[in-house]
Amino acid sequence: MTQPSMEAQIPEEPAPTGALALVAFEASIAALVLSMYTAWLGVVAAAVLAAFTRFGGSPDPNAIWSTVPHWERQVDRLMSGLEQIARAGWVEASRQLGVDIPFDVNDSILQDQLARTRNLMVRTPDEVYRRIIDELGAATARGENVEDQAARVRHLLDVTGTENWPARARTVSVTEVTRAYSMGGLAAALRIQRWDSKEDSAVRPAHRLADGQVQFVSQPFVVAGESLRVPGDPEGSPWNVINCRCRSIYLRGAR
Repeated sequence: MTQPSMEAQIPEEPAPTGALALVAFEASIAALVLSMYTAWLGVVAAAVLAAFTRFGGSPDPNAIWSTVPHWERQVDRLMSGLEQIARAGWVEASRQLGVDIPFDVNDSILQDQLARTRNLMVRTPDEVYRRIIDELGAATARGENVEDQAARVRHLLDVTGTENWPARARTVSVTEVTRAYSMGGLAAALRIQRWDSKEDSAVRPAHRLADGQVQFVSQPFVVAGESLRVPGDPEGSPWNVINCRCRSIYLRGAR
């Protein structure tokens, strides 16, 4: 496997505008997540294929569980980056409100969101285990030999050999950057927020309809008939929040 040369750099302050900040954050987190997958999947491949490599034995999918601590350390890298992005959302919301609100990393809203994201990401080994089992099951059904089984596992875990892992990294990036930035802003907001879509061809119709919707910060937006506190709200349905690139704008004293 080839290790990506790009090292993710997470800005500590938001870019001049929220939209530009999010683009920079998404690129950084996508690179970070891809590097996480690359580092961990290499360890998974070595563990699962150890018997094959040494003795020509069958791949052992259960060996993936020995790599869980390694993956959790990778997730800690992501959480550190998302915490900084939440801080940027907090700072921008404060700027929009014209109020100096010192960042509080222990804010309950922010910590709840970060915990949800971490809990989601640490389940990745469960999914990869199921996919390895599926591949080995398909190999058995086709009467494939041990070499073919090992080849299937290698292909599944090869970051550079398939678009699967880069695509996953982009999806994680867009979804979790939006959530962290939005929830950071929500935690800082005091008055009113407005839903603001990207206004491009990739915006889903329901989010385009929500563009410009104004609500008190204590009230949710209504998007596609669903109540969302902010873009990327973890309480929202996956189809309504995954890959969402909208953002909240905070307006002091407006109605």
